[in-house]
Amino acid sequence: MVIGIAAAMAVTQPETVPELVLAAGGGAFGALISDIDVGTSGSHRDADKIVMLSAVVLLAVLALDCFFHTGVIEQVVRNSGYGRIIAGILLFICICAFGKEQPHRSFMHSFLALALLCFAIGLVWEKAVVSFAAGFLSHLATDVCNKKKVRFLYPLKGGVSLGLFHAYGLANQVFFMAGCAAAALEMGLFAVRIFRR
Repeated sequence: MVIGIAAAMAVTQPETVPELVLAAGGGAFGALISDIDVGTSGSHRDADKIVMLSAVVLLAVLALDCFFHTGVIEQVVRNSGYGRIIAGILLFICICAFGKEQPHRSFMHSFLALALLCFAIGLVWEKAVVSFAAGFLSHLATDVCNKKKVRFLYPLKGGVSLGLFHAYGLANQVFFMAGCAAAALEMGLFAVRIFRR
């Protein structure tokens, strides 16, 4: 999640608080959602955690909007309308429901899933697509380092793996620390941009 936040902030370079909320929320959500398929690998508790963390990220974005009056919700409704928002949410849920039933690191770790999810998010709010995609792609980039192959080109067979380490080991801690450092650096750069005005 922190790598997704850092990646989205690096790509979007937010200049305002609403842009920061969008980058952090979209990056975190994009980085988390692809692991909704871990339930198919015998770890249903992890899938439930992913769903809960994703819900927490979305609720945090909504709470920040309410407390800081960032105007995110207002922009989404004004730019997309209720019909598109409902269609996008339903499509997103259907894609995730399908992905949750697929083997781990297959459909939900593919460019096909990325394209479909980005289309669904674009129906809700086009501005969120870049942050979401950056977070999603950062997740794929870290997963490719694992020993289990990532099926980028699903439904084609085969996948890519650098085979450097197993999940849940020291590498997770290293990636977490690197993600925290990168996100903190991006936050610092954001603060500098804000104070220069």
